[in-house]
Amino acid sequence: MSDIMSILQNAYASTPQSLIAPGSKFANVDPTKWQGTWTGKDSSNQPVTVSITKVSGYRANVVFSSSAGDQFQRAFITTNNTFRIGDSQFALTGSGQAAITTINTDATTGIQTSSTTDLTLKS
Repeated sequence: MSDIMSILQNAYASTPQSLIAPGSKFANVDPTKWQGTWTGKDSSNQPVTVSITKVSGYRANVVFSSSAGDQFQRAFITTNNTFRIGDSQFALTGSGQAAITTINTDATTGIQTSSTTDLTLKS
């Protein structure tokens, strides 16, 4: 019985992901490029909102709201204009434009897929 439990435990154990990619570099960012509410629609036409506040140096408070729920995190912005929040990565793509890519894992099969949502700065 203990062998079965061990197998199940190992099958469901997740490996922790670093919030900061190895080799990432940080430098102060221009808060006006980041702060505000970013909005868009995902592939299911559901609203996606990313609110970025209190940008200081390369740190920012981030709230990510989607059909999957809300996530809050203190994010570290890299020199390549990206940061991670949960299973997602936010990236500036232009002035007032960004994209958020989320990795989704099927609980039954373990197959991972990614979805990208384009965002526009509203305020």
